[in-house]
Amino acid sequence: MSDEIETTSGADAPQKAPASPAATETGGTVSDVWEIPCTSAPEACGEADAEACAGEPGHAPVTVPAEVPEDIMATIDFSEVDLDPALTSAPHAVTPMGVLPMEPSPIEGHLRKAAIRVPYEIEEVGGFTLFGRRIQSMIYSTDVAVIRNSNADAVFAVYPFTAQPAITQALLTAAECPVFVGVGGGTTTGKRSVQLAAVSEMQGAAGVIVNSPASPEMVEQIVAMVDIPVIATVVRCDATAHAKVRAGAKILNVAAGKDTPEVLRQLREHYPNIPLIAPGGKTPESIRETIAAGANAIIWTPPSAQMLQADMMLRYRKQADAGEAPVVSIDPVSAGEVNPLDNVRPDVAFPDEVIERVAATAERAQKRRRLLFARGRKR
Repeated sequence: MSDEIETTSGADAPQKAPASPAATETGGTVSDVWEIPCTSAPEACGEADAEACAGEPGHAPVTVPAEVPEDIMATIDFSEVDLDPALTSAPHAVTPMGVLPMEPSPIEGHLRKAAIRVPYEIEEVGGFTLFGRRIQSMIYSTDVAVIRNSNADAVFAVYPFTAQPAITQALLTAAECPVFVGVGGGTTTGKRSVQLAAVSEMQGAAGVIVNSPASPEMVEQIVAMVDIPVIATVVRCDATAHAKVRAGAKILNVAAGKDTPEVLRQLREHYPNIPLIAPGGKTPESIRETIAAGANAIIWTPPSAQMLQADMMLRYRKQADAGEAPVVSIDPVSAGEVNPLDNVRPDVAFPDEVIERVAATAERAQKRRRLLFARGRKR
């Protein structure tokens, strides 16, 4: 603490007035009583003798009490501070080829490159570690062309049919990242799901996924059979979800629709160390909301190959109409807005007489085949 305190005398500039503290310690703080000579203007002072004022010796000092804590904690908020770009840009080095950034350049081919990139907002998620590999994004697709040309960290492969090893093998062949495959829980249950999980592990799957109808007993049987993580799908934070965790599920897939953030928060309170994955939606805001609710990885649904192709052809036609050379580019965001049915030709209405004529022709052909079959048997 300084031994001088700034005081203001009327319209004069701030002055330094000598002060004499008398410190006493009280309850963890230092109580100071500062005796500051009066520096008010003579006409503003209440003294009868104005000339004795203005800080002259012998004038009664002004007592200013103050309590100063022993420990003062201070924080600085830099969110509103604009930093010089030179301080935030990547470091550069002077080389014989010029000034180049001191970081590795991305390696991509002229033809083959990661055309479908996951949203940048997913990079904000913490991720979870699987066999030494960090996973933040999971692409929800079974299209081998989309999977092969994506930069997602893993594949989340479930489909509304009974699981088949041939499909799993095709996905594992096309993917360049870990693949999590569905082994049932809804249509396929019981011993078959357990066997599919064992086969999937032998094929090279990174993990197996069971749907929400799968019972905790089924989860326990799969966990006892395989040495890869079992992802249990849950739709709410209830006794069934807790039972699946006790059965050995290593990862929880939250599929609660619009209630996904709320269910994530509830599960995170109960299981701070279990990886939680969930769909992030289509918008950056929904992805950030899912991350803030406690998701460790985001499941992203890409546009289909048909939607990507339709969007690309639309831009090709626009460039041709403008007399521009076609530029190959893929925009998953704009492709996601394409309705696959827009490019389908409308149904052609057939007249009734045409339908009757075709039906009559088919009936005559069927009678002719029966007649020939009957003659053949007589011979």
